[in-house]
Amino acid sequence: MKKLLLLIAIAATLSLTGCMTFNSQTDIKGDGSGTAEITMSVSPDVKAALLEMKELDDKNGQDMDLPILGDLTKADLEKSFKGQGVKVKKFEKGLVDGRETMNIVLAFADLKGFSLAMGQLMGGSENGGGMGIFDAGNGNLVLKEAHYDFPAPAVDKEAEAPAEDPTSPANMDPEKMQKQMALAGKLMAAMSELDVTLQITVPGDIVSSNAPKVDGHTSIWSVNASNMMTMEQDFNPEIVFSGKGLKIKPLSE
Repeated sequence: MKKLLLLIAIAATLSLTGCMTFNSQTDIKGDGSGTAEITMSVSPDVKAALLEMKELDDKNGQDMDLPILGDLTKADLEKSFKGQGVKVKKFEKGLVDGRETMNIVLAFADLKGFSLAMGQLMGGSENGGGMGIFDAGNGNLVLKEAHYDFPAPAVDKEAEAPAEDPTSPANMDPEKMQKQMALAGKLMAAMSELDVTLQITVPGDIVSSNAPKVDGHTSIWSVNASNMMTMEQDFNPEIVFSGKGLKIKPLSE
């Protein structure tokens, strides 16, 4: 139940066109540095549902880390990015057409720092996952999934001891479960207007890309209500591009 509701909440948070949106544009330069612009927006109704669900879980000891835009500040980001070669160039938050909207622009020295920053921005990077550039042979490079040795997250000593699972059927409060399901229904309704877009621009001519759409040096992935259930696209980018004239030092496999 906890995992199901969290997935629903996160998926609902990554949407718009009337309710919510998540759009990102990453531009990688010839030396491996770059910029990224991330825009997120959430409707008042969905934000209220997320806040109510978080409150229910906190009271029940679940401490579910739901993505609430209002919780994020520029100071938080700058603190978490310190020493990673990532700078917050722009941070704006406010109401746009009645929706709470956040626009962030990051500048990064390399994809390792950017991967850590995105992991923290989206709720944690404990698995060390992210993007990196490797040698693809024949003078080409490949942007694909990479794993880094990120700093271990701080451990709460009081939380180290295994606790009884409050989400097990024996421990779930029927009234709380009913409220959670009602809130989940509101979030699922928001999925009908899902609109998520991921764009990555590489500095060389693209040889191949697993994105469903390529425009020049830019690979584009998108998911919306019409393709959400049937999409087969891989959201782990893999882009092979020419390394001619670039100053990027590829990672070792």
